Amino acid sequence: MPDKKALRIALVGRPNTGKSSLFNRLTGLNQKVGNYPGITMERTTGLAKWAPGVLAEVIDLPGVYSLHASSTDEEVVMEALLQEAPEERIDRVIGLADGTNLKTCLFVFSQVLDLGLPAVLAVTMRDEMERRGMELKTEELAATLGCAVILVNTRTGEGLDALREAVLRAEPSGKLPFFQPGGLHLRWLAQVQEDQSMALPYRAWLWGLKEAQVGKSDRLQQPPPRARTDEAIQRYRQVNQWLRAFFVADPVKDRRWTARLDRVVVHPIWGSVILFGLLFLLFQGLFYGSEAPMNFIDDQLAALSTWLTDHLPSGFLAHLLSHGVVPGIAGVLMFIPQIALLFAFISLLEESGYMARVVFIMDRFMRPFGLSGKSVVPMVSGTACAIPAIMSTRNMENSRERFLAIAVTPLITCSARLPVYALLIGLVIPNSAWMGMNLRGVVLLGLYALGFVAALAGSALLHRWMPAKKTPAFLLEMPPYRWPQGRNVLTAVWNRTKSFVTEAGKIILAISIILWFLASFGPNRTPDFTQERAPLPIEESYIGYAGKAIEPVMAPLGFDWKVSVAVVSSFVAREVFVGTMATLYSVDDEDNTTIRAQMAREVNPRTGQPYFTLAVGVSLLLFYAFAMQCASTFAVVARETKSYRFAVIQFIVLGALAYGVAWIAYAMLV
Repeated sequence: MPDKKALRIALVGRPNTGKSSLFNRLTGLNQKVGNYPGITMERTTGLAKWAPGVLAEVIDLPGVYSLHASSTDEEVVMEALLQEAPEERIDRVIGLADGTNLKTCLFVFSQVLDLGLPAVLAVTMRDEMERRGMELKTEELAATLGCAVILVNTRTGEGLDALREAVLRAEPSGKLPFFQPGGLHLRWLAQVQEDQSMALPYRAWLWGLKEAQVGKSDRLQQPPPRARTDEAIQRYRQVNQWLRAFFVADPVKDRRWTARLDRVVVHPIWGSVILFGLLFLLFQGLFYGSEAPMNFIDDQLAALSTWLTDHLPSGFLAHLLSHGVVPGIAGVLMFIPQIALLFAFISLLEESGYMARVVFIMDRFMRPFGLSGKSVVPMVSGTACAIPAIMSTRNMENSRERFLAIAVTPLITCSARLPVYALLIGLVIPNSAWMGMNLRGVVLLGLYALGFVAALAGSALLHRWMPAKKTPAFLLEMPPYRWPQGRNVLTAVWNRTKSFVTEAGKIILAISIILWFLASFGPNRTPDFTQERAPLPIEESYIGYAGKAIEPVMAPLGFDWKVSVAVVSSFVAREVFVGTMATLYSVDDEDNTTIRAQMAREVNPRTGQPYFTLAVGVSLLLFYAFAMQCASTFAVVARETKSYRFAVIQFIVLGALAYGVAWIAYAMLV
């Protein structure tokens, strides 16, 4: 729990102004960063010692375009800044402003100053300003605002010492409120102040508008109809005056390089070609670049199982480690190269500024399906993990579009599906070329495309069922292109890969141990762990009987009892499938070979042919493409929609869809 004596410092600003990068610099933590909007989904806290006897509790709040509570993100920020309780009250605010786009940033910061909080303005993108010939007269602007204005570079750390000193010295602005309502607005505001005993007018203004929006207070009159509009007009008029007086830009250098690139990158035709080409290269690279390290890891873990069998005394512990724990964990570790490559690609797109262009390119394709470009952010984020992707829908003001995005995001292929896809594609798809391209890479690209197409189709169906009254406007500010910083990319890859391995590893380790017990013990026989072979035939174990019981349900999909057990267990998390298969095949394996070798030599007892045929493999791939197999995703959907009923319906519908598609595919290919 944070120290109550710590100085509580909130980072407030528009999306994509470098808040998370500054947070990492100020605290030494590794919050996710990226060069596109919507990275921070909820408040994040970090402690750091700033000076002798001064402990700072830095709070990274979501990026917002205004303090009006129109979206979940804005509500989080507004409530944090309006807190009056001593243990929750904000002591200082660092307002962040993108130096290349000050207009909307100063709008938000002027709102912060009117709340009467001690604040400092940190102007980021210092290097970009210099490159584009921009100059900000910081001393003159500071005198006008009544607070310090510090130029910082969150990439190199320039200006951070000056920023810390300014924050420690900060006091409330002594200037007049930058927004002064009049007429009907003033009379309504006076009523709110009197009703709530609020001394500061702008605190009462924000609180009253929020209460009127949600309809919580019966005593308050409705605000005048143009309250927010009139405030915006007045603030932007003032911001424009500041920029004319204190900001100088070279019109020749300004955005020249970015504008030239954007003429090609966001072109209706060439932009789509470039995007598809990048995705094609990624999925080709996922197989070409990771095959050797994956085989190495798989071989080493198989050798470890053999070493444990040879050097530990025969018995319970040796069999548990060599046939339960190690094979289960191998099901995660062997896919680290592919996971790391995927995260590296995503991080490069985020750091370079290209991810925002992806959102822009996809907007025109999303409209017929009831979605806008804002829905692309969670869908693109879903390629890493559906959980933060669903949480990122909080910054969508349109509740209907947010509902559609949450409903279809689980169909986007996430990183947890990648180990399953890689294992099955390696088993049933030949390692050959197709039109000069790696066939396995083409199939993997097709599966990712299938998830995206399925999400659009699902959204289109829901769109017809609940049509929009009007199409919401979509505004997107393009960040400048930047060379990806190696430190940020490597940090992001390390953190994401470590998170995937540790989170998946904990689940798979627990399930592997449970499965080993169920596969090693049976109701009718006592296992003998002193023998070199399996302690008892796996069909006579508890898991064998359970698998045989559920096999008839899964048989129409081509799944035998082992695959059925793996599919059912993976409803906890998709990646559990690989660990479960590794454990089930290892318990019955005397040679401690790799999981892929064990599965490749599995024989169908009815046909005498290899069990994992193209029909079985495609059926499994399609089942995993559509099924919502993730307990954490189920929980976050229920939390974000505030409806377990919706989460249950979503789970059942996607499960039924997966079963039906896999059934049809198997029947056609068998």
